[in-house]
Amino acid sequence: MTQCLFSRKSLSLITVAALSSAPVGLNQIAASSSSTFPLSHPAQSSATADIGATPATVLAQTSRIRRVKFAPGKYSTTLEDAVVRGTRDIYLLGASKGQTISVKIASLENNAVFEVTAPPNKAGQRRTLKQEAVNWTSVLPVSGDYQIIVGGTRGNTSYKLQVAIR
Repeated sequence: MTQCLFSRKSLSLITVAALSSAPVGLNQIAASSSSTFPLSHPAQSSATADIGATPATVLAQTSRIRRVKFAPGKYSTTLEDAVVRGTRDIYLLGASKGQTISVKIASLENNAVFEVTAPPNKAGQRRTLKQEAVNWTSVLPVSGDYQIIVGGTRGNTSYKLQVAIR
Protein backbone atom coordinates (compact mmCIF):
# COMPACT_ATOMS: atom_id res chain seq x y z
CA MET A 1 0.00 0.00 0.00
CA THR A 2 1.39 3.40 -0.98
CA GLN A 3 0.84 6.33 1.34
CA CYS A 4 1.15 9.89 0.07
CA LEU A 5 2.53 12.53 2.40
CA PHE A 6 2.17 16.19 1.49
CA SER A 7 4.11 19.20 2.67
CA ARG A 8 1.67 21.93 3.74
CA LYS A 9 3.90 24.62 2.19
CA SER A 10 4.42 23.17 -1.26
CA LEU A 11 1.87 20.33 -1.50
CA SER A 12 4.67 18.32 -3.08
CA LEU A 13 5.60 14.73 -2.59
CA ILE A 14 8.49 12.55 -3.51
CA THR A 15 8.23 8.85 -4.36
CA VAL A 16 11.23 6.57 -4.08
CA ALA A 17 11.19 3.35 -6.08
CA ALA A 18 13.49 0.40 -6.85
CA LEU A 19 15.83 0.91 -3.94
CA SER A 20 18.51 -1.59 -2.99
CA SER A 21 18.96 -3.16 0.44
CA ALA A 22 22.65 -2.16 0.52
CA PRO A 23 23.99 -0.30 3.59
CA VAL A 24 23.05 3.36 3.71
CA GLY A 25 25.41 6.21 4.58
CA LEU A 26 24.96 9.83 5.61
CA ASN A 27 22.65 11.88 3.32
CA GLN A 28 21.24 8.75 1.73
CA ILE A 29 17.74 7.30 1.80
CA ALA A 30 16.81 3.85 3.09
CA ALA A 31 13.41 2.61 1.99
CA SER A 32 11.45 -0.35 0.76
CA SER A 33 10.67 -0.82 -2.94
CA SER A 34 7.77 1.62 -2.71
CA SER A 35 8.01 4.47 -0.22
CA THR A 36 6.82 8.07 -0.15
CA PHE A 37 8.50 11.00 1.57
CA PRO A 38 7.46 14.67 1.90
CA LEU A 39 9.58 17.33 0.26
CA SER A 40 10.76 20.21 2.40
CA HIS A 41 11.81 22.31 -0.57
CA PRO A 42 10.20 23.15 -3.96
CA ALA A 43 9.78 20.12 -6.21
CA GLN A 44 12.12 19.49 -9.11
CA SER A 45 11.12 17.53 -12.19
CA SER A 46 13.47 14.64 -11.38
CA ALA A 47 16.52 13.74 -9.34
CA THR A 48 18.76 10.76 -8.60
CA ALA A 49 19.42 9.24 -5.19
CA ASP A 50 22.50 7.11 -4.51
CA ILE A 51 21.58 4.04 -2.46
CA GLY A 52 24.64 1.86 -1.88
CA ALA A 53 25.98 0.69 -5.27
CA THR A 54 22.57 0.88 -6.95
CA PRO A 55 21.29 4.33 -7.99
CA ALA A 56 17.55 4.88 -7.82
CA THR A 57 15.55 7.49 -9.66
CA VAL A 58 13.49 9.81 -7.52
CA LEU A 59 10.59 11.54 -9.23
CA ALA A 60 8.97 14.60 -7.71
CA GLN A 61 5.40 15.42 -8.66
CA THR A 62 3.26 18.34 -7.59
CA SER A 63 -0.42 18.12 -6.72
CA ARG A 64 -2.58 20.80 -8.29
CA ILE A 65 -5.04 23.06 -6.49
CA ARG A 66 -7.84 24.69 -8.48
CA ARG A 67 -11.10 26.45 -7.69
CA VAL A 68 -14.39 25.02 -9.01
CA LYS A 69 -16.28 27.66 -10.99
CA PHE A 70 -19.79 27.39 -12.37
CA ALA A 71 -20.99 29.14 -15.53
CA PRO A 72 -23.41 32.04 -14.86
CA GLY A 73 -26.83 30.67 -13.89
CA LYS A 74 -25.54 27.09 -13.59
CA TYR A 75 -25.26 24.95 -10.47
CA SER A 76 -23.12 22.13 -11.87
CA THR A 77 -19.96 21.56 -13.88
CA THR A 78 -17.92 18.69 -15.29
CA LEU A 79 -14.14 18.79 -14.90
CA GLU A 80 -11.95 16.54 -17.06
CA ASP A 81 -8.31 15.90 -16.27
CA ALA A 82 -5.79 13.24 -15.27
CA VAL A 83 -3.56 12.51 -12.28
CA VAL A 84 -0.23 10.73 -12.19
CA ARG A 85 0.15 7.91 -9.69
CA GLY A 86 0.88 9.30 -6.24
CA THR A 87 -0.41 12.82 -6.95
CA ARG A 88 -3.77 14.43 -6.30
CA ASP A 89 -5.90 17.12 -7.91
CA ILE A 90 -7.45 19.30 -5.23
CA TYR A 91 -10.55 21.31 -6.10
CA LEU A 92 -11.78 24.11 -3.81
CA LEU A 93 -15.53 24.71 -3.74
CA GLY A 94 -17.05 27.60 -1.82
CA ALA A 95 -20.42 26.57 -0.39
CA SER A 96 -22.86 27.49 2.36
CA LYS A 97 -24.21 25.51 5.29
CA GLY A 98 -27.37 23.65 4.31
CA GLN A 99 -26.61 23.45 0.58
CA THR A 100 -26.65 20.01 -1.03
CA ILE A 101 -23.52 18.84 -2.81
CA SER A 102 -23.39 16.03 -5.35
CA VAL A 103 -20.06 14.69 -6.62
CA LYS A 104 -19.56 11.88 -9.11
CA ILE A 105 -16.37 10.64 -10.76
CA ALA A 106 -15.87 8.35 -13.75
CA SER A 107 -12.71 6.95 -15.31
CA LEU A 108 -12.02 4.59 -18.17
CA GLU A 109 -10.31 2.00 -15.96
CA ASN A 110 -12.57 2.61 -12.91
CA ASN A 111 -9.53 3.64 -10.87
CA ALA A 112 -10.38 7.26 -9.98
CA VAL A 113 -11.80 8.14 -6.56
CA PHE A 114 -12.35 11.31 -4.56
CA GLU A 115 -12.58 12.44 -0.98
CA VAL A 116 -14.35 15.51 0.37
CA THR A 117 -13.13 17.55 3.32
CA ALA A 118 -14.98 20.29 5.18
CA PRO A 119 -13.58 23.81 5.56
CA PRO A 120 -10.94 24.15 8.29
CA ASN A 121 -12.15 24.64 11.87
CA LYS A 122 -10.75 27.29 14.23
CA ALA A 123 -7.66 25.11 14.81
CA GLY A 124 -7.07 24.90 11.04
CA GLN A 125 -8.01 21.21 10.79
CA ARG A 126 -10.24 19.78 8.07
CA ARG A 127 -12.71 16.98 8.73
CA THR A 128 -13.05 14.28 6.07
CA LEU A 129 -16.70 13.89 5.07
CA LYS A 130 -16.27 11.13 2.49
CA GLN A 131 -13.29 8.93 1.49
CA GLU A 132 -12.51 6.86 -1.62
CA ALA A 133 -15.88 7.59 -3.18
CA VAL A 134 -17.12 7.51 -6.76
CA ASN A 135 -20.56 8.99 -6.05
CA TRP A 136 -21.71 11.08 -3.08
CA THR A 137 -24.53 13.47 -2.16
CA SER A 138 -24.88 15.25 1.18
CA VAL A 139 -26.14 18.36 2.93
CA LEU A 140 -23.17 20.54 3.87
CA PRO A 141 -22.63 21.10 7.62
CA VAL A 142 -20.80 24.48 7.53
CA SER A 143 -20.04 27.39 5.20
CA GLY A 144 -16.61 27.80 3.60
CA ASP A 145 -14.19 26.23 1.11
CA TYR A 146 -14.65 22.48 0.78
CA GLN A 147 -11.93 20.35 -0.81
CA ILE A 148 -12.64 17.65 -3.37
CA ILE A 149 -9.44 15.61 -3.64
CA VAL A 150 -9.11 13.35 -6.70
CA GLY A 151 -6.64 10.49 -6.99
CA GLY A 152 -6.18 7.06 -8.50
CA THR A 153 -6.48 3.72 -6.76
CA ARG A 154 -3.83 2.21 -9.03
CA GLY A 155 -1.56 3.76 -11.63
CA ASN A 156 -2.24 6.94 -13.57
CA THR A 157 -5.85 7.86 -14.25
CA SER A 158 -7.85 10.23 -16.42
CA TYR A 159 -11.23 11.23 -15.05
CA LYS A 160 -14.46 13.19 -15.43
CA LEU A 161 -15.58 14.82 -12.20
CA GLN A 162 -19.15 16.10 -11.98
CA VAL A 163 -19.85 18.61 -9.20
CA ALA A 164 -23.27 20.08 -8.44
CA ILE A 165 -24.46 22.28 -5.60
CA ARG A 166 -27.97 23.51 -4.79
